[in-house]
Amino acid sequence: MTAIWLLDFDGVINALSKRGGRSYWPEWSSATVAHPEGDLTSAGKSVHLPLLWSPAVIAVIAEAVRSGIDVRWLSTWRKHTKLLPEIIPGLPRLPWLDETILDGRASGDLDHRLAMESGPWKVLVAKAFVPAGAALLWTEDSLTVDLLSETWRRSRSAPTTMIRPRPATGLISKEVNEIREWISTHA
Repeated sequence: MTAIWLLDFDGVINALSKRGGRSYWPEWSSATVAHPEGDLTSAGKSVHLPLLWSPAVIAVIAEAVRSGIDVRWLSTWRKHTKLLPEIIPGLPRLPWLDETILDGRASGDLDHRLAMESGPWKVLVAKAFVPAGAALLWTEDSLTVDLLSETWRRSRSAPTTMIRPRPATGLISKEVNEIREWISTHA
C-alpha cells in the first residue's frame, strides 16, 4: 500500500516569520503572492501575502514524490495550493484535500465559520482519506490538529508519524532528516 504524507503549508513550509533564522537553515527564499481570495486593503489595493521557505524543505518534498510517496496538501490554502509551484521553485504539483471528500453527515457537523482555521475539518478529512493500512506522515503546525487527531493516530495499525514544527520556523533540518528517514523506510 502506498505511504501517504499529509502536508500543511503555513507554519510547515512557509515559516511564519520575517527572516526564518540562519541557525535553522543557511539559505531561505522568499516571495509574495496576491491573496488567493482577492482580499483588498482599506485603500482598495490587493493584499499580498509574504512567503518564506527553505529550499531544503522543498527538496525533501520533491524527493518524497520521486520516491512514490502520495504527498497531499491538507492546508487551509485548499485549492489555492495549486498556485504555489509557480512561486516556489522545485515544489512539485500536489493534489489537495478538503471537506469535499467527506460524506454529507460528516461535513454537516463542521462549523464553516472556522474553515480558515486548522482543526476538526483536517482531522475528519485525514480519517476519511487515509486507508487503515497505509503508513502516514502528517506535517502540521497546529496544536489543535495534533490533539484532536491523537487518539486516531495512536489507534492506527500502520506506522503513523506526526511532525509538528514551530510555525515561526517551519520544518527545520532535524525534522527534514526525520522525514528523509521516513521516506527511506516507507517508499
